[in-house]
Amino acid sequence: MQAAWQAFSVWGRPADPEGIIAAVQRRLLGEPSLSAREVRECCDSTDGLIALDDPVDGPRYPAFQFARDGGAPIPVVRRVNRLLLADQDPWGAADWWLSGNEWLGGRPAALLGVLPEELLAGAASAMREGD
Repeated sequence: MQAAWQAFSVWGRPADPEGIIAAVQRRLLGEPSLSAREVRECCDSTDGLIALDDPVDGPRYPAFQFARDGGAPIPVVRRVNRLLLADQDPWGAADWWLSGNEWLGGRPAALLGVLPEELLAGAASAMREGD
């Protein structure tokens, strides 16, 4: 996510990318999440899951990645996270899931189980191809 802000400037002045990034990180850390302990209790592996580094509470796993009934990771989330290169940019991947997406008509995380999985994966793939 940081690379996306490096070239940004307003009225010919460099933007404050650290301020922008910090605000986005605070917003994402404010979303419902699971602790590393909670994830260890429900999952055999964290492969393909977004882990956000919270300086106070340690790694946080955004809750949208897990089924509500048993807490198991949602397979399409892991698939899309890999397309979004979440292992390299977990903040950018979390922002994709938790921000409005005009093409999909809402926040992708809120559309899990509503839209076809292929549509979510296709939107993520199209976003990556646009880089």
